[in-house]
Formats: sequence, C-alpha cells, structure tokens
Amino acid sequence: MSGLSEILRPKTFDDIVGQNHILGKGAILRIAIENGELFSMIFYGPPGCGKTSTMELIKTYTDYEVYHFNGAFASVSEIKKILEYAKKVKGIKKILIFVDEIHRFNKKQQDVFLPGVEAGDYVLIGATTENPYKMINEALLSRVRVIAFKKLTKNDIQALLNKAKEIQRVSLTEEAISFISNVSNGDARFAINLYEVLSLIAKAEGKDIIDKEILSLYSGEEKYVYNDKEHYNLASAFIKSIRGSDPDAALYYMARMIEGGEDPRFIARRLIILASEDIGLADPMALLIATSTAYAVDYVGLPECLLNLSECVIYLSSAPKSNSSTKALGEAMEVAKKTRDVNVPRNLLNVPNSGYQYPHEFGGFIKKSYLPKELNDKIFYVPKSIGKEKKIKEILETLWKGVKNYENISKDENK
Repeated sequence: MSGLSEILRPKTFDDIVGQNHILGKGAILRIAIENGELFSMIFYGPPGCGKTSTMELIKTYTDYEVYHFNGAFASVSEIKKILEYAKKVKGIKKILIFVDEIHRFNKKQQDVFLPGVEAGDYVLIGATTENPYKMINEALLSRVRVIAFKKLTKNDIQALLNKAKEIQRVSLTEEAISFISNVSNGDARFAINLYEVLSLIAKAEGKDIIDKEILSLYSGEEKYVYNDKEHYNLASAFIKSIRGSDPDAALYYMARMIEGGEDPRFIARRLIILASEDIGLADPMALLIATSTAYAVDYVGLPECLLNLSECVIYLSSAPKSNSSTKALGEAMEVAKKTRDVNVPRNLLNVPNSGYQYPHEFGGFIKKSYLPKELNDKIFYVPKSIGKEKKIKEILETLWKGVKNYENISKDENK
C-alpha cells in the first residue's frame, strides 16, 4: 500500500506538512537546501514525520551526487568504497551520503565517517528515530548538527488526508478523520496507508465515503470508533483513577482505550508522567517501572504488551501518592521567572578563590544554604509523611534543623 504515499511525497517546500520550524520560510534547513550549501547533520524524529521526504527535496533542489544507504543492511566495506570515491572527487563534485537508520551502526562502526566529515570530503546526513545523544558516538556528534523533526499534529494529519482524498476520490466523515488521526499517532505514512486501506473497503462496498460502517468493517467490531472527545474523556478518567488508587477503574478505562484503537505507546507515556507527577518520591520505583513498561510496550507490541501495561497500572494505582516534587518544581519555576537578574553566589562559581567549601571535607554536609541571599529563606520542596518520602522528610529535617523550618510549612503539605 505504498502507491498513495509515494504520490503524496512532497515535491516542493509548499507540499510539506508540518516541520515549519526547520523547513518554513527563513528556517535553517530550508535556507541550506535552497542555497545548495548543506552541512553534515542528523535528522532525528519519530517515524513518518518527513525525514525521508526532506531527503527527496534535497535531491530536487540541490546538485549533490547522492548515495543512499540503510544502516540495517549496508556494510561498512560498501560505505568505505563511496568514502574513498568522495575523497578523490573532492572539489570536483559535491557528494552527499545519506544513511537511514544510522543508529543501526554501532558507535565503533560510526567512526568510519569521522575523517571524511572532518576533512569536508562529503556531507553526511544520518536519519534516526532514536535519541542521537545516546546512539551516535560523541566524536561524530560533535561534527554534525542535530535537526529535530517533530511528530505531526492531528491538524497536520488532517491536512494530509485532505490531499489524499483529492487523489483517491473517497471522502471521510469527521468521525473517520478523527479515527485515523488518533491511531496514526503523528505518523504520516501510517495515516496514508490506513486511509488507502479504508478507501478500498469503501469502494468494495460501493461507497465513496469512509464512514462509521466502513470503520466497523475494518475493525471487525461495531464499536471500534474512537473520536477526539472519547479519547480525552477516557484518558482523563484513566489518569484520575490511578491517582485515586483505584486499579479496577484504571484497568477498565485502559481496556476501553485499547478497544477504541488507542496507541499503547500513548498510554505508556501517560504512565511515565503520572509516576513523577502523582507518586513522585513517595515511591521512586514507580518511575523505573513506568519507563521499563514503556520500553516493553515498544519492544513487544500488541497484544502482548497489554500484560506489561496491566502490571504497571496496578502497581502505580497501589503506590503511595505524593505531588511534592511537582509542586516544588512549579514554585521554583515561578520564582525563577521573577528573579532572573539575581546573581549566583560567588562561592558557587567555578572561579579561583571562590570560597566554596567541599562537603566531603566536612563529613559530607555543611549546614549552609546554596540559594542566593535574596532567596535564602525559600523552601520549594516540602516532603510528605507518605511512603518512602517520609524517610526523605526525616533526613532533610535533621540536616537543616535551625536553618530551614520544615516544621511550620509541613502543616500545609496535604493542601
């Protein structure tokens, strides 16, 4: 089902959907492409956000001789041949080496690009869905620029669907547009392919519109229609049930979301946020379990990943709850906005004779505030007497007794 995707692949900058921050008028990448003067870079972003399409624009707008590799299949020996060629024709031809899934090369294999990038023999563009600051070796990363592509918004997907229906001649109800936008999770390729499948089903049924009936035929279930309102309502109920320590309700709303076609990765992301926002230091293991669950969801996929989600939902629902770190961050951000002109104390600067006292030379702790003198009495983090945070509270009260008055503000901790 790649025909429509290829037809809709952008041919000009005006065809691009989303990524205005890097490809809009006056944006850095667009200027480089239009001027035909590229620099080595890493395209970083989720699937279907336009990385490969941008590469096609580069081929259209510039005179670079392009060599395309995929890190999953290409060997280092293959690439070395092109690197040697680029070195020979330097100054005669402009060579661009594009490596899709560059993270598939391990960090030692990535060293093969260092000499040529350093010498300017060619321009290297690597594309990855993985965090380049973890997956690209530091030496190479210091010689390239990371260009971050954003996940497409629902409005971007809807704009893409409007273009698709002009070609396919099969329209969509608002319900269908909402359904595709939700399940595609910002992936343009997935959205177009799904629209193409639904169009074929509609035509087979003698229809020129994708409606509730077509969605039901696609899913095999009459109730498999998930609109924006339902998405937000169920997600809200899901989070509030976990926050309220009700694992039964949380599992029910999660099941409703899955039945409605929700991406399990969305659920996993929400669990990671909740682990810090609503459980926090009352049970620090909650964040570890939530992040491990997100990895498992991505690694295992449906339907088995539902077991991982279920385990995490029950754990987070049963965990003690504290929003102390959330409140501390909010207050610190507010104060930071109002005190941008306050200087960092000299003893905390990295300068000679600053007067800094190294805590390890004084038994590991010095009873002296590190805040600027204008904020010396501020306390942002107020621990609660809940779960493991109770121990943190005891430690801080002991360490800062006589300097930070936790006793008075502790009365308001449950507000």
